[in-house]
Amino acid sequence: MSQPTQILYIEDNPDNQRLVQRVLSARGYQVVIAEDGPHGLALARTSHPALVLVDLGIPGLDGYETTTRLRSLPHMQGVPIIALTADASPGSRERALVAGCDGYLSKPIDARALPAQIAEFIDGRRERLPETMETELLRSYNQKLVERLEARVRELTIANAQLQDLDRLKDQFLATLSHELRTPLTSLLGYLELFDRGMLGPLNPQQEEAVRVMRRSGEILARQLNNLLYFQEIRSRSLNFVALQPLDVLRPLIAMFRERAAQAQLQFDVTLSDTQPIEVDRSAFEHLVRNLLDNAFQYNKPGGKVRLIVRDEPTRLIMRIEDTGIGIAPAEHEKIFLPFYQVDHSLARGHPGSGLGLAIVRHIVEAHGGQIALRSAPGEGSAFTVAIPRRSVGA
Repeated sequence: MSQPTQILYIEDNPDNQRLVQRVLSARGYQVVIAEDGPHGLALARTSHPALVLVDLGIPGLDGYETTTRLRSLPHMQGVPIIALTADASPGSRERALVAGCDGYLSKPIDARALPAQIAEFIDGRRERLPETMETELLRSYNQKLVERLEARVRELTIANAQLQDLDRLKDQFLATLSHELRTPLTSLLGYLELFDRGMLGPLNPQQEEAVRVMRRSGEILARQLNNLLYFQEIRSRSLNFVALQPLDVLRPLIAMFRERAAQAQLQFDVTLSDTQPIEVDRSAFEHLVRNLLDNAFQYNKPGGKVRLIVRDEPTRLIMRIEDTGIGIAPAEHEKIFLPFYQVDHSLARGHPGSGLGLAIVRHIVEAHGGQIALRSAPGEGSAFTVAIPRRSVGA
């Protein structure tokens, strides 16, 4: 059984859509509807219609421009495109033919004549303009396309400037909000630590547990605020490279995460080789390691393992952070380094985060001229490898 002949109808008016669909469907045609030019182009690429009806007055990419774009598709070269429009202004028919239409039908639609007219165009009927008229109209049409393009460029330029202003205002708001929140949070965490260490008097077991929970929650909030502040900062300042011993930065972080590992019941293994001084931005380097370790701990499984490996090479410093956590699907490997991106994974939904940690990591690595690589799969953990090239001191 042969498939019905397919007609693509590009029209934004629902009443006209239903009328044409009913009239042509009754004659055995399959009518596919597109509400605008871009949608019509997308359908034309996938449906390969036998004929296209297009309203010249559709919003946005109008019928003339849509027709010209349809004609640029290789498989649409011989497909008849018919203007079906209420535009009765002088020259509209000629402009439609110059744009690439093969025929021109006026609205209101003649329901009795339409099927026969469609059949004629499918069978080869084409409307043509005299060559001299076509040349002049084509020149005019091209000029109109250029004018519309210039107008859209102006609109996009203005819109881009407005977006840049909004982005600056957003950055200012986030920085102000983060500072305002971090100031009282610092005091809260300070007193919670004093309670946790027993420096403000004894607590009963229930109170001790409550203080530990509050302290952990406060530390999570503090890390997110610090990431937000740091993300705003690193995009607007240059790095301050100084020669330092990597182990001097790593040892305090290792001690902090050993304590966290004990609380979270995770195994934390560290393999350090002797390292030579390297020129890095100290604050950025610390954020880099802290964020990678924080991710390894946060997305790990109960009883899991985190491993930090630091290896010194003649031309670079290598750091590798491995975990036995939930893992990351290959399709997400590049996206996770985008600012504010959150993995849409059922296993990750219970882990709060701002989506900035890995964006900061990549920014820092690239600002140091280094590289970061990821090996991970769902359920198999993750391994991030960072290589920071060694700069000659004073370079």
